[in-house]
Amino acid sequence: MTREWDSEGEEVMDRWDSSLDITNLTLDYEVGVTPQLVVEAIYERIEAYKEVQPSLWIHLESIDNVMSAADELYRRWPEKSGRPPLWGVPFSVKDSFDVKGVPTTIGCPVLAFTPTSSALVYQRCLDAGAIFIGKTNMEQLATGMTGCRSPYGTLHSTFSQSHIVGGSSSGSAVSVSKGLVSFSLGSDTAGSIRVPAMFNGLLGFKPTKGTVSAQGVSPACLHQDCVYLFLVSPLKIRKLSGRSRFKFGTPPDSALEVCMPIYRKQFDHVVAALESSGGQRVELDWTPFASANELLYGGTFVLERLTTLPEGWFDNNKELLHPVIRSVFEGALARHSTAIHVFNDLHKQAKYKRMVEDILTIDNEDGALTVMVVPTTPFHPTIDEVSQDPIGINGKLGAFAHFANVLDLVALAVPCGTYESVDSGVIARLPFGITILAGTGLDRQLLHLVKGLEDTLRDIEDDE
Repeated sequence: MTREWDSEGEEVMDRWDSSLDITNLTLDYEVGVTPQLVVEAIYERIEAYKEVQPSLWIHLESIDNVMSAADELYRRWPEKSGRPPLWGVPFSVKDSFDVKGVPTTIGCPVLAFTPTSSALVYQRCLDAGAIFIGKTNMEQLATGMTGCRSPYGTLHSTFSQSHIVGGSSSGSAVSVSKGLVSFSLGSDTAGSIRVPAMFNGLLGFKPTKGTVSAQGVSPACLHQDCVYLFLVSPLKIRKLSGRSRFKFGTPPDSALEVCMPIYRKQFDHVVAALESSGGQRVELDWTPFASANELLYGGTFVLERLTTLPEGWFDNNKELLHPVIRSVFEGALARHSTAIHVFNDLHKQAKYKRMVEDILTIDNEDGALTVMVVPTTPFHPTIDEVSQDPIGINGKLGAFAHFANVLDLVALAVPCGTYESVDSGVIARLPFGITILAGTGLDRQLLHLVKGLEDTLRDIEDDE
């Protein structure tokens, strides 16, 4: 930031260009930075980044509108005391979140509509003092984990122009990773927050279903959907007494065979670091996790995505959809599933949930939290690789992600070091990450555990 002094010797800041991490930004506000300076810097960054990824924003608020919002915040709370918790914090939303008067496209222009009210979680952010910047690109109908299924254009990882960004909350991840906003609201049905978080070096949290209201958020698969956000670093959480005791399991070697070699190596580093931090590694039954994973796309649950469309719309308008999305839906319909098949899958889901309830627990005697630790994805494909096998690669990316939604687990994707990748002679350093999963309703306990492990996970060695 640039500092000057007025005629009376008071310090005046005329420029800001620092981190949008919420903790850092809050500290800057405490020493006199204004939201107006932050907005100016953000729009300079946004304009510059259009040269790199012009399809990031589906809707971008005008700088005049955003500056007016910043002026109003400063008018209402000129003094530092009493400011709301997100005062002056800029954010974006996935374009499945309703913002009054702004079209919601869900990545599908032919189904776009203009809402007359805003999503509840969006409004809560405004009420807490946050500043809305815009709506970001996403995979059509929130269906996919690659980021390669948008009619608005394909985004890439912020670490490599050759590698996928992840989806379906693609633009949300990019806007945070590139320092254009402090956080972004996204939705997670099968890993749609966690996967792009990993591919862009961010934290991505999937809470217990219903923890954050989905009112005003267009559903993808209603009984699996969760709403939360992307962050650079953990939010402050209410302190729990004592140091977190924890036990952790990992997938068996047979399940980890799907990972590319460098991911196996990095995952081993993480496991060793967790053990050295006091974690007790235990053998956990992987069966219910693997079986639940198959239900999302291998069973009937994928058909629920079609219920988000107007009745009869798909049969009459499917040629208007992205070709890969169309193929996914056609493949699901070709199974000719009946209500019997759906109920069978629901019964399986209930069975696997009961099994996992007895696995991911809190010990009554010592209070130890038992969690499952997995690589967030088994590999990081290039955009070209996905174009050759869009459905197959998408399915493989969910090897350690889908079951979290089916089982309604709490899941936090955490970046853990980087590794070198060479594609067509181009060298890129890509992020690796894990997901830590806890039982239903244990959101606070998992966040407390990860907060205590923050230094350990941050210090995971990069692979050279």
